[in-house]
Amino acid sequence: MLLDGKVVASEKMERLKSEIKGIIEKYGIEPELKLIQVGNDPASTIYANSKIKRGTKLGINVTLEKFDNITMDKLVDYIKDANANPRINGIMVESPLPTPLNFQEVVDNISFYKDTDGMTSFNQGNLYTKNEMIAPATARAVVDILEYYKIQPGNACIINRSAVVGRPLAMLLLNRDYTVTLCHSKTVDIKRIARENKVLVVAIGKPDYIDESYVTSESTVIDVGINYSGNKISGDVNFDSVSNKAKNITPVPGGVGIVTATDIFENFLNGMKYQIKEKLI
Repeated sequence: MLLDGKVVASEKMERLKSEIKGIIEKYGIEPELKLIQVGNDPASTIYANSKIKRGTKLGINVTLEKFDNITMDKLVDYIKDANANPRINGIMVESPLPTPLNFQEVVDNISFYKDTDGMTSFNQGNLYTKNEMIAPATARAVVDILEYYKIQPGNACIINRSAVVGRPLAMLLLNRDYTVTLCHSKTVDIKRIARENKVLVVAIGKPDYIDESYVTSESTVIDVGINYSGNKISGDVNFDSVSNKAKNITPVPGGVGIVTATDIFENFLNGMKYQIKEKLI
């Protein structure tokens, strides 16, 4: 079965739009998400513009602050000012950041309830206590797809150990009674491990790398990879090879990526609700 992310994202967009509209009407808030970009990375600019478009559809004012170059101290000061501004409800720092800026050190200055990306150490740590108010959007997107298509919890293999995907996703799946195995470049016999697990999540940055030898006829394969080659976009999974064998699979494009783009605003909404509850706005 094709696990179509467009369907998942579309339904979530409608729910978010309705909830945000209700908050605007009830509290007179003009929701604002502040994006911060340092440098001129082309992919970063594309992602920022896509957030602006999607946020506009939801009734959110998404503004982009671009710096050609900035010191760590000045960037932290800018973030702290945004934290203190009650009119700004969410903050995202676009990656990558140019050297010598360290992404984690920068984002850890964002107030946890304005951390729309879910990347602060505070919000990452919250996942260990089953507090999922704000979670890394890609990890949340994987869970959304599994739950939407009613994939029952079982054994899951994640080929990734990053703070963006593997680690937070492991916590989210553990919270839903999955038994999780994290694999990485030093793991021995990954193919065997992948085949022994009901769910296989792949995020390795290698186009079409995973073939049918990694799966069985009972596998559910979630392809998180996005790789560009000219005008072609492909995942980390060889779709033609694996889709002929696996039970379920997400496409690229049209799978995890589009749900991730929507889940960013799930985080934004949850953070805004917290700010209302605590009378911070």
